[in-house]
Amino acid sequence: MNTTIAREDGPDLAAIEDATFGPSITPIILPRWLDALDWLVLAVLNVALAFEVVLVFTNTLARTIFDTPIMLGIEETSQLLLIVIAFLGGAIAYRRGDFMSIKILVDSMPDKVRVFLNATSEWVVIVNSLVIGVFSIPLIQANAGAKTTMLSLDHIWLTLPMTLGTAMFVIFALIALWRAPRAASIGSAVLVAAMLAVVLLSKDAAWVDTSWYYIYLVAIFIVLLAIGVPIGFVLASVGLGAIVVTGGAPMTAVAMNAQRGAGGFIFLALPFFILAGFIMDRAGIGARIVDFLASMMGHVRGGMLQVMIVGMYISSGISGSKAADMATIGIPMNRLLNQRGYKKSECAALLAASAAMGEAIPPSIAVLVLGSVTSVSTGALFLAGFLPAAVIAASLMLLVYVRARFSGWEPTERASLAVVRSTGKSAILPLLMPVVLIGGIVGGVGTPTEVSTFAVAYGLGLGLLYGKFKLKDMWTVLSESSVLSGMIFFTLAGSTIFSWALSLEGVPQAIAGAVGDLGPKLFLPVVIILTIIMGALLESLVTIVILGPLLLPVALQFGIDPLQYGIVMVEAFGIGGILPPIGIALYVSCTICKTTVEQAMKPLFWYLAVMFVALLFVASIPWITTALPNAFNMKG
Repeated sequence: MNTTIAREDGPDLAAIEDATFGPSITPIILPRWLDALDWLVLAVLNVALAFEVVLVFTNTLARTIFDTPIMLGIEETSQLLLIVIAFLGGAIAYRRGDFMSIKILVDSMPDKVRVFLNATSEWVVIVNSLVIGVFSIPLIQANAGAKTTMLSLDHIWLTLPMTLGTAMFVIFALIALWRAPRAASIGSAVLVAAMLAVVLLSKDAAWVDTSWYYIYLVAIFIVLLAIGVPIGFVLASVGLGAIVVTGGAPMTAVAMNAQRGAGGFIFLALPFFILAGFIMDRAGIGARIVDFLASMMGHVRGGMLQVMIVGMYISSGISGSKAADMATIGIPMNRLLNQRGYKKSECAALLAASAAMGEAIPPSIAVLVLGSVTSVSTGALFLAGFLPAAVIAASLMLLVYVRARFSGWEPTERASLAVVRSTGKSAILPLLMPVVLIGGIVGGVGTPTEVSTFAVAYGLGLGLLYGKFKLKDMWTVLSESSVLSGMIFFTLAGSTIFSWALSLEGVPQAIAGAVGDLGPKLFLPVVIILTIIMGALLESLVTIVILGPLLLPVALQFGIDPLQYGIVMVEAFGIGGILPPIGIALYVSCTICKTTVEQAMKPLFWYLAVMFVALLFVASIPWITTALPNAFNMKG
């Protein structure tokens, strides 16, 4: 892990992301002649993202006010934008070092071994990119002349970004290899070539029909994950390995599924909410919320830690991005807690736990993805997440109260009524944002995707009002959003290849059958444990993409409400994301609080234990999840 620390005077999400993600060689410095291409691609991404936000926002307003949309075919433009973001934005994210990968083992190795593994990772990226890119060309040829229904967009434009983006991945990885030591580059090339030869020679072999086939797939997954290959490419590699060995489908279908994995209209909410999060990060909204909560709760024993829990609950209802939530609340809270003598390890542990708690609070990106890949209503999931998260938050607050009595955490002086009024007035507009967003969905103003554009507009308005956000900052936040969204959507494309390839061999059905055999009483506890483990290993939305649709039919068969199933899975995913030693969100909290994972682990286990018990409690009482959706007549 890198150890870049956020600035003290306010949240710096760029620094937080640098501390969290990275390809095997970080970053890739381009030759001067490629800098212009890098800037041009980013400019296209930024303009396209801004245009789509304005288009969806304007269209939603027009439909709400005048009962007629300005433009038809927005779903078609959104599909094109998401494919561009996934592959061109993904390539830029890879070059900048924003891809998710598990680097604990690699970072612990001697320098020569680490360089060799880094080079191996680059060759894996090259092989996957070449396969997807080369087989996207026949797809372009096959779609030549076909046009979309509403806007008559040539289907070539829906595939060309994939071809260009994979070419950029190859170029960037080759540049990294050229600058690496020759012995590492050549040696790793020989190793990857040998691995490819084994896969190709195993095609249609007799052992493919035995249990050795599953051992082979697991081995690919574990080895590539351990050597620091970005998670999107790990999943694509497993999928490609399965297809090559079994011959279960033509290779052009790989490109088709990668393109499909970029998502549809509802996925558009992800880059919109990410953009809103970056805007609000620069607007300094978190400090206003923290100051108000501190004036209200700081005087109780352990009150400042209680402020962090409540602050994260509120912040999670604003941006949807876990990193954004942690930066928005964590940075101002870290200063206050340090001033009052709290240990940094305690701050980091509780910040991580609070972020995991808020995973189900709308507009959570995990909830959006779950609604996108299953038949469960996203709007109903949004309402369903509030009470379960509140139960877990209350459990954390109870633990803080108990620990405060034994740890000697002294309360602060009660704030005067004038201070409460002043800080409350300052925080009222930020606190209204969740009301506006959820009210827009429940009130029928728009879908989660459409309402996400209101989050962008609201955040921009607050930033300008408070004087913390300048219009010149817009390009920066657009760039940050485009790059982070590119990493997310490329990883989703890789996960689509993975899940599709395994489904051809009946692997998901076998897993679902095994879980189903456990019976209805053990189903949700097993889902919790399985999701926590996968969430810790992958720490990405891939967990939701794979498990969400896989186990939903089993839940319905057992008569489990789909909303309860979905929210329990999302909260378990959040816990997995902070599970030591590889939960990436834990590294983010430690970076913000300026401590180490080793120091934060001891207090974190107290919070993990309480969250696990609280989640089992939520899983055992369906009413907690279904009460709000039923009250607003929104069914799963």
